Amino acid sequence: AAIVLSVVSFSGCGGIGGAVDWEKHISEETVGIAGVTGEYTLLFLTDTHAIVRSQGVSEQEAANEEARYPTFFNEESVPSAEQFPEWIRYANEKQVDAVLLGGDIIDTPSQANVQWLEEQLSGLDMPYLYVNGNHDWTYPWEYMTEAGKESYLPLLEPLMNGNTSIQTLDFGEFAIVGIDDSPGQVDGGVFPAYEEILAEGRPVIVLAHVPFMTQSVLEKAKEAWSSPVVIGAGNYGGIYPNEEFEKFVSLTTGADSPVELVLAGHVHFYDRDVIEGERQVLQLVGGAGFQGEAILIHITGEE
Repeated sequence: AAIVLSVVSFSGCGGIGGAVDWEKHISEETVGIAGVTGEYTLLFLTDTHAIVRSQGVSEQEAANEEARYPTFFNEESVPSAEQFPEWIRYANEKQVDAVLLGGDIIDTPSQANVQWLEEQLSGLDMPYLYVNGNHDWTYPWEYMTEAGKESYLPLLEPLMNGNTSIQTLDFGEFAIVGIDDSPGQVDGGVFPAYEEILAEGRPVIVLAHVPFMTQSVLEKAKEAWSSPVVIGAGNYGGIYPNEEFEKFVSLTTGADSPVELVLAGHVHFYDRDVIEGERQVLQLVGGAGFQGEAILIHITGEE
């Protein structure tokens, strides 16, 4: 089982191109994993909801951007897209081993947003893993539709190693597996690749968008949101899981599962709890990036 120590730190940042100074709110977690000999630092950032406004978009798209743009500002009134370059600079300055992006990084798959994100991520000095959120590839008028999936999901493939369902970042001693659960269920395309990864027996960290049911995140989510936003415990206010999700959780929490940590976002608040199964698996949920929140995760050997 992972050893977890948690401390919250606050650090300021310099202005970006004359922009207002703003403060990062970074939770630090140390996770000890048996068999790991090195030390690794991962920056987990989720739900930045960046909107890059541009000319030439449809009236429908312009109206949507106009309505949602003011929503994604931090306490210092800096819009998310202006905060994001500072996260890139911070990751490079800290020399983290990877940046993990937990979805809803952009608020829609507009050409301006996707192109901007490609440019931002090209500035990283380290690898990144990026999974879909429920906003990265959808518009309100084409929300989770087959037409939307065909039109917009492929736009993100270049940022997801050509596979929006499942992708892997391999550190040798352990692997980070990004999976798509943006529709509120695990994408069936994760199988059988996920089973093959688990069968290797190396420690695994899972990166998702929508959190899996834990007692803590479910209770907080019910208070914060008027609709189900956590997968599991449908009778108690979560999303009713389908067979593919049940299979995924069964594999993840199975007695022989090498999964040590699940990372998720979506709910816009920080949480730490365990997913119950044959074994307990730690889940860390990241707060909203547009509010300046992130988690710095230190992976070490288990003492």
